[in-house]
Amino acid sequence: MKFVHISDTHLGYHQYGLQERAQDFYDVFDEAVDFAIDKKVDFVIHTGDFFHSSRPSNQVILQGINILQKLKNAGIPIFVISGNHDRGSQVRDVSPLKILEPSGLRLIDNGVTEYDGIFFAGLKYISKAGLKQIGGSIKPIFEKYLENMGNGFKILMLHQEFQPFFPSSNLYLKNEIPEGFDYVGIGHYHIPQMPAVVNGATVVQPGSTEFTAYNEKEEEAGKGFYYVEVDGKEIKPQFIKLSRKRPFLYYKFSEENIEELAKQIKEDIEKLEGGKKPVVVFKGFLKELTYKDIYKYLSTEGISEEEGSILHLHFNLTREVTEDEGLTVIETSTEKINQELKRLIGDNELFESVVETLNFLRTFDNIDEIKKYLKENPDAIDI
Repeated sequence: MKFVHISDTHLGYHQYGLQERAQDFYDVFDEAVDFAIDKKVDFVIHTGDFFHSSRPSNQVILQGINILQKLKNAGIPIFVISGNHDRGSQVRDVSPLKILEPSGLRLIDNGVTEYDGIFFAGLKYISKAGLKQIGGSIKPIFEKYLENMGNGFKILMLHQEFQPFFPSSNLYLKNEIPEGFDYVGIGHYHIPQMPAVVNGATVVQPGSTEFTAYNEKEEEAGKGFYYVEVDGKEIKPQFIKLSRKRPFLYYKFSEENIEELAKQIKEDIEKLEGGKKPVVVFKGFLKELTYKDIYKYLSTEGISEEEGSILHLHFNLTREVTEDEGLTVIETSTEKINQELKRLIGDNELFESVVETLNFLRTFDNIDEIKKYLKENPDAIDI
């Protein structure tokens, strides 16, 4: 038996408001499907965030149908669960993945299904508030799943936050995964992990197929999916890196070396071998310069979106402020903001729900994207 495990494709994400980035998310998803077809796998599993939005556009739905049609034509079924991005909004709406069921997608958000002697159990994303409503543990759900599974290979599909990948989570894999499953596929965490054995099950987290928010750890780990071969009791997951992803060039920014940095970026761009134009990311601090100044320095080396050398320049910069007593402080502090927010809200459960919602909105790159999303999804803030 062999299958492909893919996760967090975020189809339809117009990162930076660019159509090119939306196409990037489709391209890597399509590459993974081409691999599955070439290997003639028995099936594909997808562990959540198939779409980036619970209300994908008509164009994005068509992209999803195209992906599924390729698998259907090859006779390869795909089993999917809903992630936090595409789960719908509880009782007010259903997951948009339901729309794709006639195209061959098999949605197993809360239950068990059997295919060719293999058992699939799925659980869609549950928020922290939702976890508290069920007692804080998802293990009883999985134990009931096992009661409905016969003799055969057992796969559990999750899109959930676990320690230590999400430090604020109270869920631990060893406590939540009961013995009895053979393979546990987990989505939501965007950095791929080495497979591990937990309570007898092979646990695999493939990460996302593209950068929804760039960071160095994701770059080091790479973007891809898992190709899994099962020979008797031996489970052999192999991480497959994607080749169609857009290059990201990451730099630590310092005003003191801006001229040297511009020259280095130019050299790095020239080393890229064709393909897609890169996204350049700056992280660091601003003191005297403005963004306009930075653009000016870069343009002297021919680095700009207008000249076509890069797709986008993304700033992740914080301005430093010097107080009268000479101490340097940062303008914003997430920790201080959260403390004040918690004090104002009062109720700890409501505070956690608000923070969870804000963290979701932080995946967007500017306020215009957030406004557009909230306008199209009036019930998105489900707290």
